[in-house]
Amino acid sequence: MGLELLTELLELPGCFVKEITRRDKDIILTVESEGYPRCPECGQIYLDAPKDRRYQEVEDLSAFGKRCYLKVLKYRITCSCGYNGTEYLEWLDRYQRFTVRYRKWIYAFCKRMTGIDVSRIFGISKHTVYRLDKEGIEEELSKQEEIRPSRISIDEISRKKGHRYATIISSPVEKKVLEVVKGRKAEDITPFFKGKDKKWRDSIKVVSMDAWLAYRKVISKYCTQAVICFDHFHLAQHFSKAIDKLRVHEAKKAGKENKEFYKGSRWLLLKRPENLKDGQDAALQGLFKINEKLYKAYILRDEFRRIFSGATPHSRLIRLTNWIKRAKEVRIPELTEFVKQIEKWDPYIRNSLRGNHSNSFAEGINTKIRVIQRMAYGYKNFEYLRLKILQQFNFKEIKSIFDG
Repeated sequence: MGLELLTELLELPGCFVKEITRRDKDIILTVESEGYPRCPECGQIYLDAPKDRRYQEVEDLSAFGKRCYLKVLKYRITCSCGYNGTEYLEWLDRYQRFTVRYRKWIYAFCKRMTGIDVSRIFGISKHTVYRLDKEGIEEELSKQEEIRPSRISIDEISRKKGHRYATIISSPVEKKVLEVVKGRKAEDITPFFKGKDKKWRDSIKVVSMDAWLAYRKVISKYCTQAVICFDHFHLAQHFSKAIDKLRVHEAKKAGKENKEFYKGSRWLLLKRPENLKDGQDAALQGLFKINEKLYKAYILRDEFRRIFSGATPHSRLIRLTNWIKRAKEVRIPELTEFVKQIEKWDPYIRNSLRGNHSNSFAEGINTKIRVIQRMAYGYKNFEYLRLKILQQFNFKEIKSIFDG
């Protein structure tokens, strides 16, 4: 293969291939510049080439199943703008040991594979893979246009065991993640909203969240035009905890002859009626025969779920009012405590029912984040976890390297 043809195939702007050699199993291409050296800071061209020059070896995409390295002759310049370093090359970023296209190739693999697997395939260290992945995400973030949503969701995820949380702020309409914040306290999420201009904050009309007080405080302070809506998924979780508390209390009171009915009942009580199998339904009916309180709680839980499936805002609001009335009448302490919370949160629940808003997109994000965490065994570095979450929701698409 002639050097002219090889130069044409390599497509390295401003450079030509001077020599091709072998080193063990690797291909080495000696490359030199055709034009004059240029400052990477101000773009000044040096017509008189500096005398100080040296070769730098960088890795390019593999060829014919062999690793390919470019031995590049680079000039060192001292520019009037204050820059002191090597000349500008379009296809090679400063301080990199890989060509731009090689870095993009690694980054594309990192969008779908674990860093460990990518490092094994390319024969480079996992630390190098992580660095190139992070740089790729940061580059895409810098080019991303600011998202100006009218509706946002706020939800928490567990980063590690021991109540270590992060807060996910997302845009369900645009289906993008706006930010991942370390922690869930008011002081943790305040900088995000404080950093946005007033026009951005005032454009937020609906905020879906759970009942965490810190979130409400921050939104009430910075997004004054927003309506706060409590997510019914989280409300259902609170109800499930109330039922489980009742189950534990009733099981302790049960006589020896009835203990068997309570075994394995926890998950059965939390299942939807339509999801029960034949044997499970029979087990529940046996429990309900000996414990009327659990039966009433189970019926109320199913009715509570149906509140949010009403066809119109009016029907949903009426269902909530009627449900609260019925729940009070059963006079079960564990449920009475839950009803008091519902009445306390009533304005935010009704906001949700009027607009039929939920945190379903945020819940979907949490499910995917758990997959991301498992792929990298938890991401000990929070900043990298943050970047990976942003990548997987905002820059997931892969473009062919052959498209330029």
